[in-house]
Amino acid sequence: MSILTDYKYGENGSTTEQTAIKQAIAETMVSQSEFLSVLDFDELTDNNISRQRMYKSSDVQEHAPGDTWTIVNPVWEFRDAPLTILGDNVTVDNFGALAGGDREDALMASNIAEKARGLSRRFDKLAIYAGTTSTGALKSSNMVGLLIHIARVEGAAVTDLDGWLYTGNDGAANNTQAVFAASGASAALNIAMLSSLRDAVDKATHIMMSKLMRRKTEDLYRATGNNLMVGGGKLGEIIAMFGDQRVLVNNEIKDNMDDSSALVTAIASYDTTQAIAALKDTSPIFAFNISKTGFCGINGKGMIQVENLGGGGPLENLDAKGKRIKAYLGMALRQHKSAAVLLNANYAG
Repeated sequence: MSILTDYKYGENGSTTEQTAIKQAIAETMVSQSEFLSVLDFDELTDNNISRQRMYKSSDVQEHAPGDTWTIVNPVWEFRDAPLTILGDNVTVDNFGALAGGDREDALMASNIAEKARGLSRRFDKLAIYAGTTSTGALKSSNMVGLLIHIARVEGAAVTDLDGWLYTGNDGAANNTQAVFAASGASAALNIAMLSSLRDAVDKATHIMMSKLMRRKTEDLYRATGNNLMVGGGKLGEIIAMFGDQRVLVNNEIKDNMDDSSALVTAIASYDTTQAIAALKDTSPIFAFNISKTGFCGINGKGMIQVENLGGGGPLENLDAKGKRIKAYLGMALRQHKSAAVLLNANYAG
């Protein structure tokens, strides 16, 4: 398991050029996405790529000498967590390369870099919304996003989030991982909501939100005469901390989510493209524990693939050369209390 920037390339007969391209793609993707810069990936090595085990916390019994011991196995549940294939073909026209002199490699490198940024943006969007909502490819994507992963804590076929109010407790909740800022309405984000979200996750490592919600969180801290704690990341970047949890911004999280009906949000009918308006002005905030046994990315062998189109020579129907850039990626929730979402929170109330 490895984060994207640490992934080892050059195996299985990869050429030096392919290795360099893969590494450049990985570096570009993590520079674009805070989420990808920290997400651990577990490489799947067998054919069972669409079914992942999720476990619930298990206790043990006390025994006196001479007791009869019974079998009490941990509870394992199976959830779909397939990979999706992200990628595109990129080409460099031979005429453009000729007119540009010795710039063919530079043109291809620019195309690949932009495609890597597109991979990153698409993964960030799918990481939230894949497998749900009423909008096109997000609904039909093979990948499962966080909203659906968390909904399926309640049951394998569940497509809504039926949770509890942050000021109470999760004792009567159908889904302990869905925390609500208000019942059947929106409410301005406050620090207590974030604390309840954090505590819904066992050993939360990260909190992820939109830019707007990050600004609101900064405003809340400044109002107390403090600032979000600041530290240094692995890549030397300045990072924000909510207590012990790193705050991530995902640019693909929308601020136009529907208010719930009581303490139930029907994510299957949510339109991610709708305009922000009354009753459609909230933003989901996520907390998770990134680990192989908690919440992690999953990938096919080799993570990123680079293939020469046409055997590396001219394409059959184009006066051009090209490459195919692709990655087999997904996400898995392997322990039900390793991810949670705060719903019905917005900037203004």
